[in-house]
Parts: sequence; C-alpha cells; structure tokens
Amino acid sequence: MDRVARVQELWESLARGELAPLQAALEPAARWRAVEDGPWNCESAPAIVDVMRHNLETGRSEGRIEESFALGDRVLVAFRPTNNPNPAWPLEDGLRWMVVTFAGDRVAELKGCATRADVLSYAAAG
Repeated sequence: MDRVARVQELWESLARGELAPLQAALEPAARWRAVEDGPWNCESAPAIVDVMRHNLETGRSEGRIEESFALGDRVLVAFRPTNNPNPAWPLEDGLRWMVVTFAGDRVAELKGCATRADVLSYAAAG
C-alpha cells in the first residue's frame, strides 16, 4: 500500500475510535513533535497512543483530511479539525498541517507544522 493511502487508512481507523492500527503502524521509538517543541512532545509510540486516546475521548481528533501527498519517505497532511479546542494552536485557513515520516512501512515521526510552507520546508529538509 502506498504511504498516502496508509495515512488515510490510519486516520479512518482513528475516526472510528480504533487505536490498534495506529499502535501497530508506529515504530517503538516513534516521536510526535508539536509545531513548537516542548515538554508536550511525545517521545515513544506508547506516549503517542496515550495522547491519541485522550484526543479521541475529548473530541480533539474530530475532523477530516483535506489533502495528503508524498514527498520522498514522508506524507504531508492537511487536516481540518471540526473544532479547535485550543485557540493558541496555529491554524492556516482552518487547517492543521503534519509531516508523517516513514521508516519502511512504519511511522517513525509525526511533526506538526503551522503552514503549508512550513510543512514543505520541513519535509524537504530530510
């Protein structure tokens, strides 16, 4: 399966409240970095799953992927949240951006970006 389709499939499983597919897709040392680094970053697959579980329980993961495309071993994703529970989170035209980096067929890193330009720059930096 191509990586863009894999990201879409994982998102759809999360939207159904299923965490097991994400858990299986993550490298054990996977990281999730926010737009701005800080103590809220996740430094392991279990930490990512815990945050996703919390986000599902609180409705923070509701929304849809509006665009996704591959750039090398990365998939760039534009996500439109149904609501923005934290107005301090940057949204560009109502979108939240993320770079999903793969190592083989597993997710090694998730990186939040504030804008399309930021996501392109981060992904290209390799």
